Amino acid sequence: MTVRVLVRATPRKEDREKFEAAYREVTRTVRGTPGHLNDELLRDGDDYVLLAEWESEEVFRAWEDAPEHLRMAAPMLPYWGENGVERRIYEVRARLDTV
Repeated sequence: MTVRVLVRATPRKEDREKFEAAYREVTRTVRGTPGHLNDELLRDGDDYVLLAEWESEEVFRAWEDAPEHLRMAAPMLPYWGENGVERRIYEVRARLDTV
């Protein structure tokens, strides 16, 4: 079942542009990873949410545990902010086009 992975972070104000540039770099690297369907970077004031869509939680966790995960995500790591990140995995239960 499809899942959405939500990662919330608050980079320092002076790092926002670098954070967004790092996101674009990571997105280009992750594109084509088996099971990865899509992702978006959202912003509300100081907070950012990376919202990724994966084929299943198992596929996401396998990628997350793989050594290439840290290599792929490395450009974003310096900008996650002082409080680190909050990550949640949501199972898609219904969609408007499938109700």
